[in-house]
Order: sequence, then C-alpha cells, then structure tokens
Amino acid sequence: MTVDIQETSAVERTLNVSIPQEDLKAPFEKKVQHYRKEVQLKGFRQGSVPKQMIVARFGDAIRQEVVDETVNALLTEELKKANIIPVGRLQVVDFKDDKENPISIVAKVEVDPVIDIKGYDSLGITVPDTMILEDEVNAEYDRLLQMWSRDEHVDRAAEKGDVVVGNYIEVVIDGQTQELPEQKEFRSLLGESASPGFDEGLMGVKEGETREIAFTYPEDHKEEKYRGKNATFKVEITDVRAIVPPVMDEEFFKQLGVKDDAELKSNIQESLVMNKRNAAKAKAVNEAIDKLIEMNPFEVPNARVEDLVKYTLNRHSENPSEAPAPSEEEMKTLSPEAIREIKKHRILEFVANAEKLKVTQAQVDERLQQMADAYHVDFDSMKAHFRQSGRIIALREEIRFEMAADFIVGIRPTAEEKSDSSN
Repeated sequence: MTVDIQETSAVERTLNVSIPQEDLKAPFEKKVQHYRKEVQLKGFRQGSVPKQMIVARFGDAIRQEVVDETVNALLTEELKKANIIPVGRLQVVDFKDDKENPISIVAKVEVDPVIDIKGYDSLGITVPDTMILEDEVNAEYDRLLQMWSRDEHVDRAAEKGDVVVGNYIEVVIDGQTQELPEQKEFRSLLGESASPGFDEGLMGVKEGETREIAFTYPEDHKEEKYRGKNATFKVEITDVRAIVPPVMDEEFFKQLGVKDDAELKSNIQESLVMNKRNAAKAKAVNEAIDKLIEMNPFEVPNARVEDLVKYTLNRHSENPSEAPAPSEEEMKTLSPEAIREIKKHRILEFVANAEKLKVTQAQVDERLQQMADAYHVDFDSMKAHFRQSGRIIALREEIRFEMAADFIVGIRPTAEEKSDSSN
C-alpha cells in the first residue's frame, strides 16, 4: 500500500492511494470469519454457516467494508506521519477498483495554511485619547434618573416632559386612510417622540379630549416609508401623566450601590470613559486587522467558512450540530464576513504565539471578578464553576487573543505582566 501526498494549494492536499488486491485478502478472511460467527441463516446453527455461503451472500458488502476500513486506517496514519491536520471531511474524487489491478484512490483534504504575518508590530495604528465632556455625564445622569422615575396621573393640560396616553381613532397618511393597529393605545413622552409634529399637536391636551393632529414626518424618520409624508391623526386622550423623579435619599443611593450623588456621578464618568475607550480601541483593532489582511494575503479553507456560517445561523438553536448545511444564498451573503473573522483569528493567534504572550493568573481573576459582579454571584463560586467545567482554558485563550489585539495597536504588556506567567 502506498500514499503519495501532494500540496495542490496552500489550503489543499491531494492524496494518491494505491492498494494491491493481495493486501485485502487477510482482512477479508478475518471479516468473513467474524460474519460466520454472527450471521444466522435458516437450517444452520449460529456459527456453523459455511464460508462459501457467507461469501456468496455477503461477499461484495464484506469486501467494501474491508476496503473502507483499510483506506481510512491508511489515510489516518499517513496524514499523522505528514503532520497534516485536516479541516473538514476528506473527499474522495476518484475511485477505481476492478478487483484485479491495485485499487486506485484520489482524495482531497483541506488544511489551514501556514502563515507568516509581517508588519504587525509597526502599523502606526494606535488608540486615540478619549475625553468625556461634562454635558455627556449630565445627559447620562439625567437618563439614569429617568429610568428610576415613575409617572403619575395629573389633572391638568399636558406639558413638555409629560406622558400622554391615548387611543388612535383614525390615521390618514398622504391622503390614504390606514388600517388601525390591533393595539390602538399609544403612550407618548412629549418632547421625545420620533415625530416632533405629533408631539406638538398633543401639547395642552387633557384627559377625555379628542383631538385631530396634522403634521409632517421628518426626513430622517426611523421608518423610511413615512419620511416626508403628511399625516393626520385623530386621537382620544385617556390620561395625562407627569414624570416624578426618584427621591435622592440614602435608600435610593443604596439601591444604586453608591453612597451619595457625588459617587454616582463619578461612577457614571468612569463608565463613560471606559465605554468610549473600548469603542475607540475596537475601531483601532479593526483598522489594524484590515490593514494586516491587506498586507498579508492568505487563503481560508472552504470548510472553515462553511462551519462558521453554519454556527452563525444556528448558534441559538437547541441542537446546532444537527442543523442543515447553509444554503447557497446564505453562503454567498455571509461568507465575506466569515472569511474576515477567520483571518482575524489566525492573525491574532500568530501574534500571540510570535510574541509569546502569556495570560497571568491576576488577569484571569480580574476577568472572573468582572463576570461574578455582572451575574451577582461570589467570585469563588464563579472560579470553581469555570475550573470544573473546563471553561477556564477557553477564558485564558480569549484573554490571550485580546492581548494580541492590544499589541497590534501599540498596547504592550508591562514588565510586571511579562514576569508573571502563573498557570
């Protein structure tokens, strides 16, 4: 038996297999003896069926079974010897077996290409400094208070900042009467609507009033079909409610996990700074990845692309592994982004390995603490869960890839981080 492996492309290997018919005799005989012990035929005790009868009835099936097992064992061994790790299933593209001459098989297998990423340490792409303005902090502060506010009925005309509750009676858009939605009730926070003209028409309404409001949808309305169109809404008002902000007392601050108003604003500022910096870093990393992809072109195995597209489409299903293969249209639509993600992963993996980036125990614990805080569980329980489930390894790899992403945008490990390589 011989196997000749050829590198037909950076992501494909072709295997030419030759198996002499003589090499099948011993495994065929062994398989026949196995069938003699297992097969039950009328008129014969189990294990006493003549060999000739087994061969006559099942010979072709037994032979095919022997060929399949012989080929699989041979290819597995040869791929291992050649240090080839297949991506996806091996495909037989040619099979010849006349039962006289050696069996000839041509098979193809996809592999990840060997890559050598150049220039990742000198891209000139960095994370810009971020600054938070006082107006941003105040706006977020007001949004938070609004979240904790309640609304209550008021016996007066509606003003800006009130919530007006009502029902649609008639809706006409561009002269065409529209079918009313099944849920006819609306709630509008005056001054915050996507259609300012509708809000203006509700100013001054009172409970029990019916009003006809004519307005024009703004050109930047969230629904394109309404942009710039004239509308007339006839509505009945069922309630006017004023927004009542929370009482800024000790109990309120305790609910938010802060001691006072000053700490609340400080936390808001820190959160805004972190979010803005993370967004800036993500933008810089994506620019760096795109530049490295352009500078270092390499192929991606089709099997990798199909697997990622399939995962993307079915990651929320109960049995993603049993989901059907993506359709041709789904592959066409989702392949470009899948290819970029695979290249990004390979590039970051290369950088992490080339720079010998190691994740410290302190980094792992910090991430686990963040997750414990987010899920409101204690740190030790979170850590024990990750260790017992084996997810701690995946977490370390995730952090290592983040370190590689930091590296290509100029954020390098400190000397202390380099020296601490705890497991």
